[in-house]
Amino acid sequence: MWQSFIDSSKIAMIDPKTKLQEFSLKKYKSLPIYKLISSSGPKHKPLFKIAVRLKDASFVEGIGNSKKNAEQSAAKLYLKKLNQ
Repeated sequence: MWQSFIDSSKIAMIDPKTKLQEFSLKKYKSLPIYKLISSSGPKHKPLFKIAVRLKDASFVEGIGNSKKNAEQSAAKLYLKKLNQ
């Protein structure tokens, strides 16, 4: 039933973490390095700070309410830094 809509859709949303991974693999043949910097807040509302870097580069930090969101945030900021 949905196949015609799927076939006609040309837009593919790729998250920042995937984009950064693809860039890193293409350029350096290695994956980005993610590092947990800190976690704070109560159990029901945590806040994570995670840093990411590519080979021989400095870390860029991202913050989120889950590790995944913090990684996405860090990857987004890193991609923004690369485009400057």
